[in-house]
Amino acid sequence: MEPSGNQIIKLPALLVDQIAAGEVVERPSSVVKELIENSLDAGSSLIDVELEDGGKRLIQVTDDGQGIEQSQLPLALTSHATSKLKVAEDLHRILTLGFRGEALASIAAVATVEIASRTAAEDVAHRVQGSEGTIEVQSPIAMRQGTRVAVKDLFSAVPARRRFLKASSAEVARCSASLKGAALAHPTVGFSLTHDGRTVLKYPADQSLSERISEVLGSEIGGRMIAVSGDDGVSGWVARPDLQRRNGDGIWTFLNGRPLRDRVLQHAVREGFRGFQIPGQYPVAVVGIELDPGEVDVNVHPSKLEVRFRNREDVHRKIRRAIRSALESAGSVPSLPLEDPALPDLIPVAGHVEMVSSDVNGERVVERVAPFGDPVACADPLITGSREALVERPNLVRDSVRVFQVRDSFLVLEENDGLRVIDQHALHEKILYEKILVAREQGTLCQGLLVPEPVPLDPDQWSLFVEYKEALAELGLEAEEFGDGVALVRAVPQGFESSDPADLLREVLVKFESVRSSGAALPDLRERLLQTMACKAAVKAGQPLSPEAQEDLIQGREQAFQPWNCPHGRPSELFISWQELERRFDRK
Repeated sequence: MEPSGNQIIKLPALLVDQIAAGEVVERPSSVVKELIENSLDAGSSLIDVELEDGGKRLIQVTDDGQGIEQSQLPLALTSHATSKLKVAEDLHRILTLGFRGEALASIAAVATVEIASRTAAEDVAHRVQGSEGTIEVQSPIAMRQGTRVAVKDLFSAVPARRRFLKASSAEVARCSASLKGAALAHPTVGFSLTHDGRTVLKYPADQSLSERISEVLGSEIGGRMIAVSGDDGVSGWVARPDLQRRNGDGIWTFLNGRPLRDRVLQHAVREGFRGFQIPGQYPVAVVGIELDPGEVDVNVHPSKLEVRFRNREDVHRKIRRAIRSALESAGSVPSLPLEDPALPDLIPVAGHVEMVSSDVNGERVVERVAPFGDPVACADPLITGSREALVERPNLVRDSVRVFQVRDSFLVLEENDGLRVIDQHALHEKILYEKILVAREQGTLCQGLLVPEPVPLDPDQWSLFVEYKEALAELGLEAEEFGDGVALVRAVPQGFESSDPADLLREVLVKFESVRSSGAALPDLRERLLQTMACKAAVKAGQPLSPEAQEDLIQGREQAFQPWNCPHGRPSELFISWQELERRFDRK
């Protein structure tokens, strides 16, 4: 039998390395990342990166780490050779950044790699060069302790890969991002990046994380950060909710000192900001978590940008709660900055003032809200209104000189320190939303009506009502079938006594259908429906308010847990200090 043309053959070693390189080395930034990680593992305090032609012609990383002994240098360019693993069990407790023994050999398969290194015990630096599967020992040179790795003509042996590289400026930007991630993860290490002889980035050594954030993200952001800390290994800084971006580029997450673009970590950060920012916008955050190495698998992908957590829900919860706790401890009231920084990709929305702490915060109330199916108690039919203080807070009415309404939409308060402008709809919406949460927690979510109200429904609304009337009751909106196509509303949620029961029921049914169609999870569905109910019942923009109603709304603000934003994340107020007004009018 003649052999076919599709025989199985053993691939040459060089081709194997080039295929492996495709997983590890995608572009110059991949090389920069791998070499920086090796330098960090070597205990370096200074790491310099030099690029030529966007890294296509040269990538050189120099450090002052412990160096590589002369006898070990050739092994550094050999596949499956590493100083960081000894036995299989070590894979489950990886503490270093570069650990696979793949990177340098993979790079040498698609470029020329020269390593020069000197240890503290050696008088000179020894050199070795690798290219296309060959390793050549070169003559020693004078050099300080540390290691210098030069990668020349990247992908010269694989022209097809080289053609996929972007313009030099784009590749430099990617390399800058890799270096910034390492710099934020290791603020005590000094970093520099030069391109074609021009300094692109330079960060001094021995910085605190807050100082490094100001260096990397800019002083205008660094000066508006809130510290995040916890007993569960979460630490870092988040920008105040007034700084939002249109994408997730401002979210930097780390695991055990390793920069990651992990979806679990990124989502946890965004969830921590839920209710503090407008949906669809992204926060600015530098947050890391320390975990036992046995709780995470970093071998999921050669790039090490993705990991697998043993308990990802627990990791997500820790980060989310730490961020929410930080934001809640530093309430977010919009204020005008004293400077006018150029923030082309940031959208000012809210600011920061001190907030009275409380044993009950918004997240914990939400988390204790009962799921659909739990019984809900109703209060007796309402005869006179009542208001119980939720949180003791300074009285804005008492401390204000004047309060007046403008455009039938905003309340303006003249205070001792400046002017406070309140969006009446957003504030009232948040007050009502929090009332629902508190009432549900206390088991008195619904308020019985003195006279039940019949509400005619169209066929679609009636079908929804019949199917979900129990779920509606668990939101505090109790109604029963009262003939064909008519619902009899017997109770409304606490705080909604002045709302039209018919409008409230129809609005919630419409929202119920739209949210259900989106496939939202049950807790998210419940939250959106509660937000809709609060929005529907709140005073509207363009609605005149009597002086008594204005005072009542401001008093409600004092009793709210988090009045700074509406339930959807939009700001509810803005504060302008007298100092800022005088500066704007050139009076100071």
